[in-house]
Amino acid sequence: MFGITALKVLMMIAYGVPGYILVKSKALKEDAIKAFAKFLLYVCQPALSLYTLSSVQSTPQLIKELWIFFAVTLLGQVAIIFLYYAVFSKRIKKDFAHRVCAVAGACGNVGFFGVPLLEYLIPGVPEVRVYSAAFSIAMNMLGWTLGLLLMTGDKKYVRLKAVFVNPSVIAFAVSFTLFALDIKFPAIPAEYIETLGRMSTVVCMTVLGMRLATKSLLGIFSNYRIYFAAVSKLIISPIVIGLIFSALPVSETVKTSAFILACCPAATMIQGLAETHGGDGRTAADIVLSTSLLCIITIPLMWTLYNTIVL
Repeated sequence: MFGITALKVLMMIAYGVPGYILVKSKALKEDAIKAFAKFLLYVCQPALSLYTLSSVQSTPQLIKELWIFFAVTLLGQVAIIFLYYAVFSKRIKKDFAHRVCAVAGACGNVGFFGVPLLEYLIPGVPEVRVYSAAFSIAMNMLGWTLGLLLMTGDKKYVRLKAVFVNPSVIAFAVSFTLFALDIKFPAIPAEYIETLGRMSTVVCMTVLGMRLATKSLLGIFSNYRIYFAAVSKLIISPIVIGLIFSALPVSETVKTSAFILACCPAATMIQGLAETHGGDGRTAADIVLSTSLLCIITIPLMWTLYNTIVL
């Protein structure tokens, strides 16, 4: 099980190789990263949200589970952040970069990375896709509020308008409305949306590969702070989320989906927020890149342990 899962995760990470080669060989300039990132944010992410919810049959029970999933994952991420603060309070006071570690250690790439991972590890259950959307929205709302406040230490960056007026939340609002009303797209538009949505993993990994080409692996892994964030995101986060859901009266599919999504590497959103709002962008970038590489080992390990102990 470990080997097969590792190969699947490795294949997903390998989507970033072309981007890495193109930038490293100077075939693409570093400025091209922003263009790919905008395509990911404004095209692929909304399409992924529409695809994940429109591809599943709506039922009252599933809608109920979706809201529970949203609320619990939001609280779980907050708990992980404050757990980091409690353990590393002295470091945080001396080193501002640890604030980024605290937030990145809770917020994962649950959309672009999480959807294909769920589909692989829980095959034949399309309903699991909607949990990714709920987790993603909880993470976005947290990132634009508590996340920004903690990373920057300045309340001026926290704007409630930004929480609700951004592509991911707008796309989710439209998607959820259609989902709740059980409105489906015609075949051709549905195929078009699905194709763009499924492209999100490839484009996301391409962007990560391009960013990796602009940095030194030695430089990334010599930043000792990434290891605190990596342990929090890749090990502590799935344990905490898994324990919280284990105590709830929900199905095993819901519990397993939450655990898998919590295993995902740090969200690229954290890097964007840190870079554009005066946070430690370098540390944020190092955490995103390092956890995306380290998850090749940690996801198969955590999944194997979960199957051994829980399933």
